[in-house]
Amino acid sequence: MTPHQVLKDHFGYNDFRVGQEEIIDAILDNKNVLAVLPTGAGKSLCYQIPALMKESFSIVISPLISLMQDQVESINKNKNIAAFINSSLDYSESQKVLQKIANNKIKLLYVAPEKLKNTEFVNIIKNLSPDYLFIDEAHCISEWGHNFRPSYRHIKKFAEEIGLSSLSAFTATATPDVRSDIINQLEFNDSKVFVYGFERENISLNVQRLKKKNEKVLSLLFENKTPTIIYTATRKYAERLTEFLKLNKVNVEYYHAGLTTELRKVIQDDFLKNNIDVIVATNAFGMGIDKQDIGLVIHYNITGSIENLYQEFGRAGRNGSEAKAYLFLSDKDKFLQEFLIKVNHPSIDQIKNCYNAILDYYSIAVNSVSEAALEIDEGLLKLLNSKSINQNQLFTILTQLELNGYLKSVNNSNKNSFFKILLSQDQLKNYIKSVKNKRFQNFILSLIQYYGAVPFERKVLVKYDQLESLLNINRKQINESFVKLDEIGIITFDRSTDYTKIKMLRERAALNNIYIDSKDIDVKISHSRSKLNSVIKYCHTSDCRFKFILDYFGEGVNNYSCGKCDNCTGKSENDDINNEYVSEIILRTLKEFKGGLTSSRLIGIVTGKSKSHIAKTISTYQSCIHFNEEQINSGIQVLLSKRLIKEVNQKLFFDPVNELLLLEKENRLNEASDYESNLELFNLLRQERNIAAKKFSQSPELICPDKILRKIAQAKPTAPSSLLDVDGFNQRMFNKVGAEFLEILKENSKNIVDESQTKDLPKHISQTYKLIQKGYTLMEISTLLKLPESIVSIQIETIISYFPNENYSKLLDMDDFEEIKNAFESVNDNIKEVKKRVSSKLSYAKIRVVKSILSSQSFSNQI
Repeated sequence: MTPHQVLKDHFGYNDFRVGQEEIIDAILDNKNVLAVLPTGAGKSLCYQIPALMKESFSIVISPLISLMQDQVESINKNKNIAAFINSSLDYSESQKVLQKIANNKIKLLYVAPEKLKNTEFVNIIKNLSPDYLFIDEAHCISEWGHNFRPSYRHIKKFAEEIGLSSLSAFTATATPDVRSDIINQLEFNDSKVFVYGFERENISLNVQRLKKKNEKVLSLLFENKTPTIIYTATRKYAERLTEFLKLNKVNVEYYHAGLTTELRKVIQDDFLKNNIDVIVATNAFGMGIDKQDIGLVIHYNITGSIENLYQEFGRAGRNGSEAKAYLFLSDKDKFLQEFLIKVNHPSIDQIKNCYNAILDYYSIAVNSVSEAALEIDEGLLKLLNSKSINQNQLFTILTQLELNGYLKSVNNSNKNSFFKILLSQDQLKNYIKSVKNKRFQNFILSLIQYYGAVPFERKVLVKYDQLESLLNINRKQINESFVKLDEIGIITFDRSTDYTKIKMLRERAALNNIYIDSKDIDVKISHSRSKLNSVIKYCHTSDCRFKFILDYFGEGVNNYSCGKCDNCTGKSENDDINNEYVSEIILRTLKEFKGGLTSSRLIGIVTGKSKSHIAKTISTYQSCIHFNEEQINSGIQVLLSKRLIKEVNQKLFFDPVNELLLLEKENRLNEASDYESNLELFNLLRQERNIAAKKFSQSPELICPDKILRKIAQAKPTAPSSLLDVDGFNQRMFNKVGAEFLEILKENSKNIVDESQTKDLPKHISQTYKLIQKGYTLMEISTLLKLPESIVSIQIETIISYFPNENYSKLLDMDDFEEIKNAFESVNDNIKEVKKRVSSKLSYAKIRVVKSILSSQSFSNQI
């Protein structure tokens, strides 16, 4: 059969998706293939079809028992040709699977990587002569991947032992460095690498910097009535957000690894069946989820990597319908991710202490070894907790201990539940008659009705979906009934399990003899920080967001634009005016300070919080006094993402190579259409909006969001129709503030200064001149323009030289003016001496303004 025939006959599709046919042809041509295809792109078909076309069988290495069980169930819907061997099967069940392979009844065998070290298994597989070895989730083989599994490192040796060279690897997320590592680890000599399908044409990506995240989530949920996943960085965030949403009548549940396996299954099933509209989850949720109609994915916190971000928002829009993805950003999120990096990369002392605590707990002496696996029970977890080692750190530490040959974690997972009736049929009938609880009685009768006599003879699989439908109760209630029957001796109930044990790889070593490679840990920490920085750059990029992701994964694109993300559509909620100004100040500061600055010192200079003598000598000192640290940090990240500045050893530098870029940036800033006047108008509109908010007892953002106020300030409409034409401004807003806005806008249009008056004035100070003409004080001009008074005073000196006859009397309080004037009469033009003679509240900026006025020809007109 041809690949097309298998595709049609077995899977029911007429055409391949992009890249599938090329990958299949390369496998059939005995090439070592590395295929990087995102989740939902049809990755599994690329190895299932070649396997079905061969005479023998093929092996698929898969890291999660739940994943391989789901895949086997899926492929066996048409014909039973797939099976798995993992810890959920006992020895006899595994032997039955191997016998089916020997009888050519199985074409695909799914195996956990841990099985590859079993000598008996290796010998059996060698004799069965498989055609192909496929590695799913191949990024697990790389320490640079986002889910490294040491057991994956045994795959190459396993292939050599069974004499198989036809290896192919598949993953949904692998950057160029991870791809290179996969190829090296598997020793692919004649490899073909395919990278396809990372673009998702129906998903619009958005990034928003927020303080009130809960309110924004609620707003998005009301705007988008669709199944939604909200990802949070921690369990605590998930629980708190869920509580908030429930208080606001949202049909929502939280999901994280702290819940029991059974409860997670119930919540997941309820979401799949649309019994729950919204899931708030940590990244524990989503693996293997095949819900086609998710229309909204929100990342409440930033992720630790682009891989995680892509994988998680990629769960939206699987049905091809339009979907939205939002990433919320705050500085706290970055600090949280940096903390998680530390948690995920414990120190050598923590690793050694954890090793000792585990073996002390089980009373295993130095130079002794336990053949039995050690359980991770509540007592052990409490002991480790007392030593500041939490459960997440424990599994990270076990990975390091496995790499260094001391301990390893062994996953004991059984997805299925089984039961067997212990009584005879007559005994059970008598028991049913004695049961007074009608619901419980009905439960037992329904079991007999559904299963017949089989449970009396052997253990049978609990089919939850069918029992839920038959009994009209949920999985939790079914389990409660089974547990009760087990406790009173009517049945034996083997419930699904999901727990981990610890296996010793060698005799216990003395503390001083434990060796852990510290260099390896340092490299991994550095790599994790690099991944986090990529997420920060994604948040601050002004390019198409999907282009950023495609570049990150190495799917080469030129001049690409998705046309849907907030950057492509111009709907980014960044304050462009403020960002431009902050960016300019940062660039000027770094250009002036040659030695490089840490971000904290840079912030101290531009906000004026630094009181050092050197800081005060920088011309941009206090230039961002009206901006907070979060806004300045955002400006730093924007400049880093645009490569206008660089970071070396945690210091920021201006690169002389970018001198022309700086000049171009300054020109753009100077030529921006009246940005200072727009800022002034924006503030007036904002004040009016805030008054309306109090009047109607609503939040200001609900009356009219800031981003729409900025559009109004830019457009300056003076008629109702043109105000309603402003993008985003609607009739509801007009009813509340429309008339007041139009009055402010009309007044503004009357006060626009004739541009001919300022045609010779440098563009970057023309707005200062306009504000002087309107009678604003020095302090008010500084506040409106978000410039320090020192810079405004220098601009005023220039303005006075151009327009000496202008009235400057309102710049300062008359008493302050007189005090400074009298001081000048005593010491002539010496500003420093004047400063000594006047009160401390009078700044150098005010003294400089008075000096300029006194020096002008029209001094007599100023008083």
